[in-house]
Amino acid sequence: MESNSITKKAKVFRSKQEIKRLLMEHAQSGLSVKSFCAGLHIDDGTFYHWKKKYTKDTGAAGKTGFAPVEIVPSACTLFAEVGSIKIYQPVSAAYLKELLA
Repeated sequence: MESNSITKKAKVFRSKQEIKRLLMEHAQSGLSVKSFCAGLHIDDGTFYHWKKKYTKDTGAAGKTGFAPVEIVPSACTLFAEVGSIKIYQPVSAAYLKELLA
């Protein structure tokens, strides 16, 4: 009977500070993620998980998503008000009629 010897890698637990240090080293190294991880025997998926989890703490560039936007009317005068809608720029009479309909 043939024996299948499957060896599992031992899990290495790293502290938050160590992970952040590794992420910073990668950013400064100029290496691809694959080559950086291969040199340190880190799985690519683990590295990307760390990057997603810990770069938001450091305020790193490359954030995606929505930014809060506050729309403040300029010092322009009010052009028209239809119900609770305030219009600050000139619009056609047809547009105003559509709003009323």
